[in-house]
Amino acid sequence: MRKVVGRGREYGLGQAHHGRLRHEALLTLARKVHAAALDGDTECLEWAAAHLREALADHLQGERRFLLRVPPSTARDLARGQARLLSDVTALLNAAVTGCGDERDRCAARAEELVARLYLQARDERVISHDPAA
Repeated sequence: MRKVVGRGREYGLGQAHHGRLRHEALLTLARKVHAAALDGDTECLEWAAAHLREALADHLQGERRFLLRVPPSTARDLARGQARLLSDVTALLNAAVTGCGDERDRCAARAEELVARLYLQARDERVISHDPAA
């Protein structure tokens, strides 16, 4: 397993402080979802989307305290973006379960949009938290 360094600690890719995935690991999972959608590999797409949904839900649960520390309007905007991400992953997972059917291109486009939105959400959260990695 490839190791990455974060805040003075080494984590296996996909792990983070307190067991939650960091934004970079979530983006890696989202890119796997996109690659599976592009390949038309619905079995891999289903697995990757399910894994991403679980990891994202856990990550968002862990960010609840963060949302309490930012201004209410900012917290609402971030929470809305987080809810949309979770909804989009769930919709993609549901499409994968049915095999994407004739909508293979649509599944790939949805996955690509998901990667872009996840990137933007992560960037916004880092900027708001004053993380120098932003």
